[in-house]
Amino acid sequence: MIIRSPGFISRIKIVKILHLFLSTIKILIIFVVNIRNDMKIKPILTALLLILVLNPAYSQDKIRISGVVTSFKTIPLNNVLVVSSKTGETAKTDSTGMFSLLCMKKDVLKVSASGFIPRKQKVKGESLYKIDLIYRGDPGSSNEAISNGHIAERVLKDALTSGQGKRVKDYSKYKSVYEAIAGEIYNVRVQGNTIVNTKRKSFDMNPQVLLVVDDKIVSDISFIDTEYIRSIEFIDDVGTTLYGSMGANGVLKIYLK
Repeated sequence: MIIRSPGFISRIKIVKILHLFLSTIKILIIFVVNIRNDMKIKPILTALLLILVLNPAYSQDKIRISGVVTSFKTIPLNNVLVVSSKTGETAKTDSTGMFSLLCMKKDVLKVSASGFIPRKQKVKGESLYKIDLIYRGDPGSSNEAISNGHIAERVLKDALTSGQGKRVKDYSKYKSVYEAIAGEIYNVRVQGNTIVNTKRKSFDMNPQVLLVVDDKIVSDISFIDTEYIRSIEFIDDVGTTLYGSMGANGVLKIYLK
């Protein structure tokens, strides 16, 4: 015989009561919809019924996440706006760069701060995210960043004078890594997921270039999100000798943030 604790039994009773309550409300709404002929009332009641039916599942897909927004890799940014694309929830970072909000399990966060390049962060199930914004570096960005309270003037000046503020190219405007390569590298031709050198060097019939990500030779780059690309470079000269015959058609090097 299984003996259950009083607390367990109480929780079961509460769940049953809630289910009974929701079922009763649904039945009442259906009843009212069926007996009323007023066409103005029916859409409202129908909408309420849909909310009751769909909302529990919708709520189950919501998760609370936290994160920290920085710039120059290590400097926390204050008062940064973080918006969930699917729930519309918003949050702002505190003085330590931290934020917390409700979003969907598969969502996209829009992160923006004056003086910095806005970016999007995919939510993939993790509960904690580190998001680094790139400083714009144009004439007005310094005043915008300081006046909006994102970063202290002295801290920004120190970051810029130490070389941390070197601007990194933004590849997030491209939908895929292959689109980024096609748009940025002019010595190669992209055909689907295949990248070939427009000036074939090898004697075989396969002019595909060698793919190198963070100094590691790879066979597939489709996993790369354009938001995380730091640089793309194509080597088609003596620098390919480092890779031997594998680099005969050129080497495409990608570095990630």
